[in-house]
Amino acid sequence: MRERDASVRCVLDIRAESGETPVWSVAEQKLFWVDQEACRLNAFDPASGINESWQMLAHVSSFALRGAGDPVVVALRTGLFDFDRTSGTLEPIAAPPPYPVETHRYNDGRCDRQGRYLIGSVDLSFFESKVPGGAAIYRLDGAGLTEVIRDITCSNGMAFSPDGRTLYLADSPAGVVYAFDYDIETGTPSNRRVFIERDRGDGIFDGAEVDAEGGYWVCLLMKGAVARYTPDGRLDREIAVPVLQPTKIAFGGPDMATLYLTSAAHRHLPGDQPLGEQAGGVFAIDTGFGGIAEPNYRY
Repeated sequence: MRERDASVRCVLDIRAESGETPVWSVAEQKLFWVDQEACRLNAFDPASGINESWQMLAHVSSFALRGAGDPVVVALRTGLFDFDRTSGTLEPIAAPPPYPVETHRYNDGRCDRQGRYLIGSVDLSFFESKVPGGAAIYRLDGAGLTEVIRDITCSNGMAFSPDGRTLYLADSPAGVVYAFDYDIETGTPSNRRVFIERDRGDGIFDGAEVDAEGGYWVCLLMKGAVARYTPDGRLDREIAVPVLQPTKIAFGGPDMATLYLTSAAHRHLPGDQPLGEQAGGVFAIDTGFGGIAEPNYRY
């Protein structure tokens, strides 16, 4: 395992119930993120330390930015909406959602390199029924909302290779990250295959990011670590973080060289392991690697 020094520091000690989906806005030089359980969209300015927050009407799992000041596409449990940060209004894009809201909700999502928004769901009934495969991945673009992947239980770990031609996707309960060929012209994934596997007792795959060298970074929930895998699926390194439940990561900062990490103060799974004094905080990690700016949604 290749070693590089990494420092981890808390930049926002906020005790979010379920911090998730950090996305760096190059235009605004802010880190956008959500607190899923508290139903809040946030924008954190590292330069000033100010965190702005907007209350949503339902569980918010993911979002896609447009230009500076433009409406944000938010994935609520009740559907996909345009959220105007100035007026606080929500305009439906695809609502109601393509799943039963009693048992499902949206989970992980992000834009591909061409500006389409991919959003996955989670089948919450699985945690009682133990029947897998009840969730899916959808693509939002100018043609509307289209299902593109089936047979997923809990979508996580979504990321794209630097050239956009490989899609990575974790199914957390299965302990697997899949790789797909990704058609950049149509936004269609194909050729599903296992990229990496991991025993859930050694960390549960959660949110992910890809660096400029093609390395796949993924949060290890319940282990308190972030791992980097090479493009051929080899474990390159792990970084210990001071919280048990790291949730998702994103490169950001003026030079795209800071790896931001969200975390959760609400215990996701039963157990008595300490969550960490700064659980729910936002952290910055200096990894020695650089990232790629997240594309804006362009439709």
